[in-house]
Amino acid sequence: MKMNVLLLLFLAAMVVRAASQPPNPIPVPYDFYSVVLQWPKSVCNTGWHQCTKPIPPSFTLHGLWPQRYSFPCFDDCTRYPGNTKFDNNSIPDDDRNVLIQYWPNMYGDNEAFWRHEYEKHGSCVHPFYLDQLTYFLTAYRVATSTDLYSILLAAGIICGGPTTFGAIRTAIHASTRFWPTVRCNRSLTRTLQLFQIYLCFNKITNAPMDCPKDQKGCTDPIDYPQP
Repeated sequence: MKMNVLLLLFLAAMVVRAASQPPNPIPVPYDFYSVVLQWPKSVCNTGWHQCTKPIPPSFTLHGLWPQRYSFPCFDDCTRYPGNTKFDNNSIPDDDRNVLIQYWPNMYGDNEAFWRHEYEKHGSCVHPFYLDQLTYFLTAYRVATSTDLYSILLAAGIICGGPTTFGAIRTAIHASTRFWPTVRCNRSLTRTLQLFQIYLCFNKITNAPMDCPKDQKGCTDPIDYPQP
């Protein structure tokens, strides 16, 4: 399965839109951005927080994050004077309903989660800081056009059993033609497991690109827990 044609058309439209906007007056030091999707079971089985139920049986959005190739990492827009505050009214009802499905807060209030992600990760980044809705649209268009669960299933990677981060990366590369970053965490029983998948994009053109890192915190084998 190749990356959805609609996604490519959407990303092309974002290039035109970004080119028509004035440049960010506050130079923000980042090199590319990642749309970060998470496996809900691995969010909820760590013992850190109590998740709302039912736990979604598909990958959900964590955020759209500006990234650097090297340290120090770029991880907090609130440190920059050009950042803007979250405006809940900027999200139309139709888009809000899609965000509820694809970008839920596992711990409770969805709007609190969206506020955190926008203000910390997107509010100082061109072109997103000038148009808050573009930040959310860009992230969820990627999520709705790249079905990670189906990609892994088609490659024989089935939740409920062990796998490797290399197998996950290879399956996603075969489908999208781009290499992701795989991030792992540990369950309450200290089992190493699939946690997040980063899909990376050029900060100027919004075109998909290979992520510069293959994994974060993973050592094979890793678990892919059943929801």
